[in-house]
Amino acid sequence: MNHQRSSTSGDEETEYFDAIHVDLFTSNILSKLPVKSLAQCRCVCKLWSSIIRRPYYNMLFPIKSPDPPRILWSIGNAGGLFFYSSPQPCNPDENISLVATLHHWTSGKCLTISSPPIGGLLCIEYHRKNSSGLEVISNPITGEFLALPKLIINEVKKEWLFVDETFFFGYDPIEKQSKVLRITASRRLPKFGQYHVLTFESGNRNLLWRKTECCTLHFPRYYIRAMCISGILYYAADVLTNFTIACFHVRSESFSFIDIDQDIQKMGHSLDFIDYKGKLGASVYELCFNTFKLWVLEDAETHQWSKYIYEMPNTWLKKFSSIHIAGMIGSSEIVFYPEYTQDEFFIFYYNLESNILTRVILEVPLQFSGKCYVKALANYVGDVRLM
Repeated sequence: MNHQRSSTSGDEETEYFDAIHVDLFTSNILSKLPVKSLAQCRCVCKLWSSIIRRPYYNMLFPIKSPDPPRILWSIGNAGGLFFYSSPQPCNPDENISLVATLHHWTSGKCLTISSPPIGGLLCIEYHRKNSSGLEVISNPITGEFLALPKLIINEVKKEWLFVDETFFFGYDPIEKQSKVLRITASRRLPKFGQYHVLTFESGNRNLLWRKTECCTLHFPRYYIRAMCISGILYYAADVLTNFTIACFHVRSESFSFIDIDQDIQKMGHSLDFIDYKGKLGASVYELCFNTFKLWVLEDAETHQWSKYIYEMPNTWLKKFSSIHIAGMIGSSEIVFYPEYTQDEFFIFYYNLESNILTRVILEVPLQFSGKCYVKALANYVGDVRLM
């Protein structure tokens, strides 16, 4: 490639390179770059961005097979929000430590991760400094994010300011479509509730909300993370004064509800939903009793549940004020993590079959000062597409 220089009028000079054929540029250069570098290349110029955004780009030059699942971490403190990932070993012992890899940092704060990743992407509420909340689809590996379009609800008058907006991310494996469910409701307006759906497509910037109907007014509990299994998005909700589990069928965009027993009702504020061997699991760690309780939805049509209680083998978890569940690995291992930490970062593997609890240190390559707010998601596979 010849580097040429030509003079213009005055003292200014213009530098330019001989044009590189687009096929050579695509096949020999772009196709060999990792996803994060591709995302950066889109910012170079409009031509590069248009080439990388072509719908058939990933089909012509497929990226290598996905890496093994990892644990995705978001760690927030006064310094900002940091996204890490770490290996996800099966049956670890206490002699190993997991080294976290920093992927992305932002000065903002992530207030909620209401649902698990879809294709490596997260639907999160993102707050920048001195700005209001913004709901976005984010790639925590590349740092890309796409703000969801605003939606003006004409029926809500200015005096009714206490309106809750909750967003969930679901996936239909038959049509292979990712959809965002938006629920707008107000406890001050007993009969007010609206439901909208948006189909998310990579590279599409003209995203639109469309209204859907639900005959049962309900208020989602956004602090309990939803779970999408086989095209059904499960999330915790209140119907009148009763706690229940709502089901959003992603393909048909319809709703149904599952009855829960009194035991699950009592744990409503502390539950974590997990994918238990392809079934919905509602789980909780009870700090005062040092026990792990698990309810498994055996049949959604008959509302049949199975219940399991596990006595934890030691008291390591009791040292922390709040313990949550990142997910289930394989067929028998539950991953726990402390929601708040100040000094060291730990992760705990609990084997349901052997009743062994293993504590593993998470090595984070950055010194944090002060209290940290931690979120973890197991079985995370990085996104191979660009938004």
